[in-house]
Amino acid sequence: MAYEAGFWLRALVGVTLAAGLHAQPCPTALRVAFLDKALPPMLHGEGPRFPDPPGEFVRWTREALTRVNCPAELVRVPQRRLISDTAVDVNQITLFLAHTPERAQQLAFPLREDGQLDTRLALGESQLALYVREDRRHQVAWDGRRLSPEGMKVGIVGGGVEEPLARAAGWTLDLALSHAGSITKLRRGQVDVAVLPTMSFNPQSLAEPPALVALQPMFAPVYFFAPVSPALQQRHPEWVRRFWRALCEVARGDRSVPSCH
Repeated sequence: MAYEAGFWLRALVGVTLAAGLHAQPCPTALRVAFLDKALPPMLHGEGPRFPDPPGEFVRWTREALTRVNCPAELVRVPQRRLISDTAVDVNQITLFLAHTPERAQQLAFPLREDGQLDTRLALGESQLALYVREDRRHQVAWDGRRLSPEGMKVGIVGGGVEEPLARAAGWTLDLALSHAGSITKLRRGQVDVAVLPTMSFNPQSLAEPPALVALQPMFAPVYFFAPVSPALQQRHPEWVRRFWRALCEVARGDRSVPSCH
């Protein structure tokens, strides 16, 4: 009996030590930032407060934090601060940002072992498309490289994933504060074309008069993530990976296999 008791005691100690070696403590003073503009149904309300219900982005985040058993403060900030505040570790995580090479110089995105972007951990994916009013479709030509006639005004979101690509194309740009603002300008005829993620629309919203159509081919693929501050990535790399995986699994739901790994 004494031998058996000693055996199980040693086994218990071994399991406890092993668990301790794999324990990943929660980062302290963890802040997660969201845009202060509405993106229904993913994010509801305007300004610094979260309404009830707050939207899918917040639900995903809360569930992922529960899965990794860590608390965090959730905040809402203007578009211009989403990246800059996280880059300097004022906020440690930002929801929901598309990856661009420029953003990857300031924030930490999921990477594979070879250093390439790990799209398996993307929370969503979309395409950037050039949208026009259906009643003006015949006035615009797009072959995937050249947009004509020259001199058309192209609407984009300032600081959005589309801005560096649109600037590189050499177009005459009109900057909006949000995708909703860019869509409004397009419908009013204040811009001739708007560059927007396809996930900004559903069939019903596209059909609302004046109806909008996407030009083919698509402009560029877009992958969305929850990038973190470089400081958090350096301090807690294993925890960050675990959080990204949990968030991805919540966001993708039944589609998480074989993704998110």
